[in-house]
Amino acid sequence: MIKGMFSVYHNENIIDEEIKDFIKSWHYSKSSRSQQQKHVFKLVDTSDRLVGVAIYGNPMSKSYNGSKTIELRRLCLIDDTPKNTESWFISRTLKWLNKNTDYTSVVSFADPNKGHQGTIYKASNFSYDGLEDNNNPRVVQYGTKTIHLRQFYQKKDGEYSDDALRLQALVKSGSASIIKQERKHRFIYSFANKE
Repeated sequence: MIKGMFSVYHNENIIDEEIKDFIKSWHYSKSSRSQQQKHVFKLVDTSDRLVGVAIYGNPMSKSYNGSKTIELRRLCLIDDTPKNTESWFISRTLKWLNKNTDYTSVVSFADPNKGHQGTIYKASNFSYDGLEDNNNPRVVQYGTKTIHLRQFYQKKDGEYSDDALRLQALVKSGSASIIKQERKHRFIYSFANKE
């Protein structure tokens, strides 16, 4: 039984070094960049060891602008947690958001390019909502790294950022390439008492 084995803490909107290191170790993306985080949750065991992180932030899709929707941007747990720990953790974060915020829904995406089909969202009572709006998802492939195409076009003060210029040079030289991806699966969780 999971109850009593773990505690969930709201870490405000702070991604501290412990959380950054945890994501680099346990999330498939290995990145905590650009989360636009609003709410960060930590899952710890009885010895105060960090075993999970959930980050909610502004939705990346412009179709949610002006809505009261927040996106589950990162979810990762260590591999040896008991069965159902992920859905238990998500349910605690959703209860906190429902009680303490005015969000009406949560959106999250499962990336089939990484072998994800949204099983955890289905187990957590999210509803399948089709494929992401992006009809032409692409990434920059550089060795074993997959970098979102946003970084290829990223600008700061009207000029391409150093990261963007570096990626553009890698693609131009043939060291990296832009590849088409499958669209992500979108899942929605609605707070019934706020509809």
